[in-house]
Amino acid sequence: MKKFVLFVMLMMSVSSLWAQKRWSLTPEMGMTAIKRGGGAHPAEQRYNARWKVGVGVEYAVKPDVFSLKSGLYYTQRGYSFHSMSYGGYYSVSGQNDNTFGEMWYKTNRHFLQVPLMANFSIRLADDVRLNLAAGPYIAYSLGDKGLAEYSEYISTGGKSFGYGYSYGSNNYTYVGGNDGYLYGSGCAGQGFRSEGWTHDNPLDWGVSFQVGLEVRQWVINVGYDASLGKEYKWDSASLKYHTFSLSVGYKFKLGK
Repeated sequence: MKKFVLFVMLMMSVSSLWAQKRWSLTPEMGMTAIKRGGGAHPAEQRYNARWKVGVGVEYAVKPDVFSLKSGLYYTQRGYSFHSMSYGGYYSVSGQNDNTFGEMWYKTNRHFLQVPLMANFSIRLADDVRLNLAAGPYIAYSLGDKGLAEYSEYISTGGKSFGYGYSYGSNNYTYVGGNDGYLYGSGCAGQGFRSEGWTHDNPLDWGVSFQVGLEVRQWVINVGYDASLGKEYKWDSASLKYHTFSLSVGYKFKLGK
């Protein structure tokens, strides 16, 4: 009986060591380029730079051939745009005056993201491997910060505006973009600024794709995430963000 118990304990120890050799941890850090998928304003669909940092976990189902990848990452999503509008008219002292308005908007969502990807590994050379991975992810927002600002200006010069301008804190002087003509002076008619944190719909989900180059234990990953979850409670599930990432990490193989 004692021999049997010792044998079972030995087999469990060997199995534990073998399993440990299949696990690895990869701290990663990089940047992302994010584009909104279906924004109402064309400027919302421009790429914005954000950060990505976290620790990847990998289990080799078949060493050097097939593995499962997961991990915990801090990443961001959001968009920003600046727009200008021209052509409004106000009557000041019996004269029609040109106006223009400016609007700034920015939102930044802070996520903890957990992917689950199937990874296929291809040997390119000694100590050099190509990794191809794909799978779903889920994410939880720690908070969403939004900034909105609108200002409207009135010209007393009665001429059309160009695209360039400069202004002080109280009295404004507008400088046109067409040969730098002076268009007149005036003051800010109205405006507002709103800034704060929200947490409308913290859950997000989507699919991830990744191509990685592993040189010894250094890893360079190029990834793409398609965000499909609802951004707000009244929203519908659809493609919200395209996220391209470039990160660098170092793989620690456990059990060796």
